[in-house]
Amino acid sequence: MVMNALINKETLRAICEAKKVTCAYIARETKCAEDRIEKWSNPSDALRPTFVQAKKIAKCLHVPFAGLYMRPADVPLYKLPKIKSYRTFPNGFIEDDSSLNIAIADLLQARDFLIKTKEELGEVVLPFSVTISSREYDVLGWADEIRREFNLNLDTQFRATSMRQFYLYVRQQIESRGVFIQCFSDVDLDIARGVAFYDDKTPIIGINEEDRPPAKTFSIIHELTHLLKRQSSLCNEMYNAFSANQEEVFCNAVAGEVLVPQDALRVVLKKWKSDDVFSIDDIQGIADRFSVSKEVILRRLLDIGRIKHPAYVAYIDECRRILEQERAEQKLARKEGRATVIVQPPDRKAIDRTSSVLCMTLYKGYSEELFSKQDISRYLGISQQYISKFLQEVSSWHS
Repeated sequence: MVMNALINKETLRAICEAKKVTCAYIARETKCAEDRIEKWSNPSDALRPTFVQAKKIAKCLHVPFAGLYMRPADVPLYKLPKIKSYRTFPNGFIEDDSSLNIAIADLLQARDFLIKTKEELGEVVLPFSVTISSREYDVLGWADEIRREFNLNLDTQFRATSMRQFYLYVRQQIESRGVFIQCFSDVDLDIARGVAFYDDKTPIIGINEEDRPPAKTFSIIHELTHLLKRQSSLCNEMYNAFSANQEEVFCNAVAGEVLVPQDALRVVLKKWKSDDVFSIDDIQGIADRFSVSKEVILRRLLDIGRIKHPAYVAYIDECRRILEQERAEQKLARKEGRATVIVQPPDRKAIDRTSSVLCMTLYKGYSEELFSKQDISRYLGISQQYISKFLQEVSSWHS
């Protein structure tokens, strides 16, 4: 006999309304009929989901299953902030933003958790007070000030042993000045790569968990530039140097100059003659030197006039072809049951997606017995067996 879940339909409806999630989206994610989703969230309809269906809905909405049984007033709901979208879609296509809205609510909840936990630990939440004095669209001036204000050291960048290490370094440096940086999940890269919510107390930078470390690093600086302009932004294309939007062009240019300063790039390029043609391996080698992606290096080579636009387009097309080929090979390998890439341990994945400040707050909370390993395991969504390694890596940040 199939048991129905006696969820609070008013709560389900309140969650969907607060997070601006459509029934069509829930239906796609749960494989349940859309008309049934509508009835399950309608208090006047007697139809109810099964336990399995209700658990799928809770997972889709990023809420605890038990939360669907609570009263609406007892469920933490967040008003989504006003954000200017700088995204571009082919043929003017506008995607259902339900997944993104859920992610934004997650970011707000994570920041709220950080602030409340710091208060319990008696720690001060740093205000965000960084300002830029350079002229509004002075790329070199802005990039130079960002490097100084956030102490982004080029020697440290060159000594980074991996792109992941550099990503964590940049994230920690930015967060040390009062910005909260957290990954969001379950959102296609085409829908959003980065988001910024300006707040003079604790502004948020959200970056897509699906991106690679160098892309995350670029997104952080891009969204930081929006915050320094006191803008809340939503972006999905971080490398387009030819966008029609002046703000996106500027933020991309600043991020490029911060991560790959033109003077430093010219020094690296001295090993090539001015008329030499770069191979993809050459581009990758330069990218590895700066711990950024090939796309960023190609754009910087274009910016300083080292390659022309037709060559830039050809290189980008080749990079996309290689990436698509790699993805196809990985998909085939998974289908055949073969190992494709080195699987990152859960403790490292948790660190990479969780704010550095929040990681350190969890560590301090554990040290002061505010949290148990089980509490941290539950919050991070990883098995308790990995918490010791998580705490060990986080503790090393203090040394």
